[in-house]
Amino acid sequence: MAVARAGVLGIRWLQRASRNMVPLGARTAFHLNKDMLPGPYPRTPEEWAATAKKYNMHVEDYEPYPDDGVGYGDYPKLPDRSQHERDPWYDWDQPDLRLNWDHPPCHCGRKRCPPE
Repeated sequence: MAVARAGVLGIRWLQRASRNMVPLGARTAFHLNKDMLPGPYPRTPEEWAATAKKYNMHVEDYEPYPDDGVGYGDYPKLPDRSQHERDPWYDWDQPDLRLNWDHPPCHCGRKRCPPE
């Protein structure tokens, strides 16, 4: 009886102690940092070149979404292709997912968009 009571008190103490604690990974759970978030839509050729450099693209290949108020900002318009459509014989940085680490993250929820 005393052992069961001590166990219940221990569980209650643990619940009270952990009520105000934040999980350790809560601050790092978001995988995008401020440099990866889209900025304002580029207006001048200098902004266009700086934004292409931000996303590790050539200026000729960089094409943002249209500025129609949806909120994509300067995010590049990338082809919508699945991982299975990518070349399996290419030398990927992460071959099991067919990803390269220098490509921008995808706006559609995936961690990375496919390369062109």
